[in-house]
Amino acid sequence: MEICSAQGYAKNPELIERFYDERRRELADVEPNAAHYYFAELEKRFEVVHLTQNVDDLLERAGAKNVVHLHGKLIQLRCNECGTIFDIGYESQKGKQCPACQSQNLRPDVVFFGESAPNYRYLYTTKADIFIAVGTSGQVIDIADIAANYPVSILIDPKRHKRVTMFGEFDEFLDEYFTHYIQKPATEAIADVEPLLLFFLDRFR
Repeated sequence: MEICSAQGYAKNPELIERFYDERRRELADVEPNAAHYYFAELEKRFEVVHLTQNVDDLLERAGAKNVVHLHGKLIQLRCNECGTIFDIGYESQKGKQCPACQSQNLRPDVVFFGESAPNYRYLYTTKADIFIAVGTSGQVIDIADIAANYPVSILIDPKRHKRVTMFGEFDEFLDEYFTHYIQKPATEAIADVEPLLLFFLDRFR
């Protein structure tokens, strides 16, 4: 809560800035994995929208173009004066200026706990025949409720999670709300996803 909440940022913005500077430096040395490349490649064959809770840019580096970051993006800063969002890559925030108003009153462009997440609207307005959720516990976003909006839903996660919402923990597991559950890491689940996609998309034609 000290480094990922609105209250923590208001109390000690320098600490949070240093924390995210370190995360950007680490991200520079991380490479996309096979799952990033697979889901990015799907854009070449189908109409795909990637809704990611992750703040990294690994999907984009794997070639994905249509990516919506629900919780912001680590390699971007937001100006507290004029609201401009701009890319700084993997560099430190220190000494940066807003390209629009030249202010140095900047912050990481990530959603802290206690703040609204405007891009959550895409969770309920994005239309699709198939919804695939990859590696989410469902505790930040009630993904079970989202899955119910789609004809076919696939959950990929090596670990089963109980459904947890603001109302508490349910008796049911998250995967029980999905059409299909692949209990494997994302990189291993690719071989199972491909035939499912082809089977259901053929039915939708």
